[in-house]
Amino acid sequence: MARSSAVTPVITTLGLLAVACGGSTPPRPEPAPVAKSTAIVGATLWDGTGRAPVPNAVTLVRNDRILCAGAAGECIVPAGSRVIDARGRYLIPGLIDSHVHLLFITRGSAGEELGLDLRDLLAQGITTVRDMGTDPAGLLSRVRSLHAAPRVHAMQLVAGRRFFFNGFHGTPTARGTIYRQPPAMAMQQLGWNPIQFDPESDAEAVVAQAREAGAMGLKLYAQLDSGSVRRLTQAAHRAGMPVWGHAWVQPASVMEQVTGSQDGVVHAAGLAGELFTVEDRDTLVRDGDLQAATAAVATVGAAHDPRVLAALDSMARKGTMFEPTLDAVRHSVASYDAKLRHIPSLQEEYVRSASRFGMEVTREAVRRGVSISAGSDHVAYGPASDRATLFGELRLLVDSIGLSPTAALLAATRDAARAIGGQPGRQVGTIQKGRYADLVLLAKNPLDDIGNLEYVELVMVGGKVWRPGQLRSGIAMR
Repeated sequence: MARSSAVTPVITTLGLLAVACGGSTPPRPEPAPVAKSTAIVGATLWDGTGRAPVPNAVTLVRNDRILCAGAAGECIVPAGSRVIDARGRYLIPGLIDSHVHLLFITRGSAGEELGLDLRDLLAQGITTVRDMGTDPAGLLSRVRSLHAAPRVHAMQLVAGRRFFFNGFHGTPTARGTIYRQPPAMAMQQLGWNPIQFDPESDAEAVVAQAREAGAMGLKLYAQLDSGSVRRLTQAAHRAGMPVWGHAWVQPASVMEQVTGSQDGVVHAAGLAGELFTVEDRDTLVRDGDLQAATAAVATVGAAHDPRVLAALDSMARKGTMFEPTLDAVRHSVASYDAKLRHIPSLQEEYVRSASRFGMEVTREAVRRGVSISAGSDHVAYGPASDRATLFGELRLLVDSIGLSPTAALLAATRDAARAIGGQPGRQVGTIQKGRYADLVLLAKNPLDDIGNLEYVELVMVGGKVWRPGQLRSGIAMR
């Protein structure tokens, strides 16, 4: 020990002499270059927080985050920034469609439809979407390979045993016997991956399976009773995951879902389930049964039934959110109106009843203070003209339901982010310091007319700027 302590000063002294005689010192690492900022200047800023629009605003972005957003005096543009002159334009948060279905496997492949559809959504100013039930792992792996796309968050679809095993039963017809397969099998043939949950199943295991697949929440679909809804919701919430479900997941009603602390419900027509007893609901196993039952009771007057209103009041009181998905039903009605040859059918009767009832239910929901999220039920499949759109949903919320353009915009930004929930939802939906730089620049004021959302000049996702023509022309692929 004595020898070691004696050597130490000698080594230190020799090191100092080497420096004095011009010896080299270890090189210091160069500091990382500071990323340049992008400044959007001169626009009228609507940040989605509830603050009044800010004229002649400055919004600063560095990398994928917002540094500052406010009046010119609040945000100083750093020297060397890239400046986007936005005088006479309107800057809003990136739009959120909280209800889409993106993955449709045909002949073993998703083809180009998915990439084309996502680029078109981005060109519309939609910077975040929530897929409400396909195959989270398969979908997210495909999205990661795309050059230009909105942020995609996936929910894991969960249903009860009868959704998977309601029996192959035959219906005799003049042309032979028609065999009906369980709904889950039809979904699986499209490449979807629903998870089965039985009353004796382990809810924690279902949540773990969903998380492993990349899902950020659960979508409860069908054939789940109130006890199953409660157990799944509690397990998901313990894992920090939101839970949404169909309004009426056969047999659990909206009231039962709200009592089970579910975060939100989708499809306004599903409130027709409140008009049946739990015993009646339990007998509606097949889709055709559900459609016939809805067509029989879903009238405009039924939307004011005390049982429906009680469910809406409970939603408002507990903060359970609501996605009416009105535009999808409107498209279905329009397809029947366009037919040259009219052949009455149960499907048409159901669609028309669902449309009238759903509209009136949504008006009641708004009157009673239920929080609305703008989800379109858009699908990345088939002719584009047949697809529900976020723009169409917002148009209906303003023109048919009576929301102001500002309230409709909140349903597609701040409130839609709350609907997504979790950490993903806390990083989008408003233009604030620290949030993702997801922005839309419009040529016209959407607060005057919600139709002005069509006038998109540029879209920013995580600080990266895209032009609508660039996205739709295919240049974004190069």
